[in-house]
Amino acid sequence: MKYIYTRVSTKKQNLGTQTDLTKIYTDAKLIEEKISGAVAFDERPMFDSLNSNLKSGDTIVVYDLSRLGRNTQHLLALVDEWRARSVNLIVHNLGGDVVDTSSATGYMLFTILSAVGQMQKDLQNEKIQLGVDRAKAEGKMKGGVPYKLKQTEKAYRLVTENGLSKKDASNACGIGVATLYRYIKELNES
Repeated sequence: MKYIYTRVSTKKQNLGTQTDLTKIYTDAKLIEEKISGAVAFDERPMFDSLNSNLKSGDTIVVYDLSRLGRNTQHLLALVDEWRARSVNLIVHNLGGDVVDTSSATGYMLFTILSAVGQMQKDLQNEKIQLGVDRAKAEGKMKGGVPYKLKQTEKAYRLVTENGLSKKDASNACGIGVATLYRYIKELNES
């Protein structure tokens, strides 16, 4: 069986380009997920369900390597697990070519390009940190990167005054639930 795994990081993003793969792989079942790529494989509900049900000879198709993740070690471990189970991975748009990890050449190319993906992520994080450090040095920023204080305070009021769950209040205010937990922790410590 073939499966097309599509993923975007937020509910506001569109899966369109990725779902176009159904026109190429007409016999494949489409799996759609809207969750951050930073979330571990086994914590992504659709991916975890798919991975648990894979059988020998199955094939996973992704549009781009980043749809699976950007951590080289995690990607290699996943593909090694799939290869041991005789599950193939096809990365449709990796360098403009289709890369099939069932071949030695495809696996080598996958390994190199997953490392390049991780490097791009690391370079982006370095640039962000350099910008933060520069802003701090110039006195434009004090402390860490500020979070959405008004939305966080509103979410806190929804929890304490209206009895909403932390998750529902966070979603309603457009912030991450971890941001709300940090805010509550800081309030309790002060």
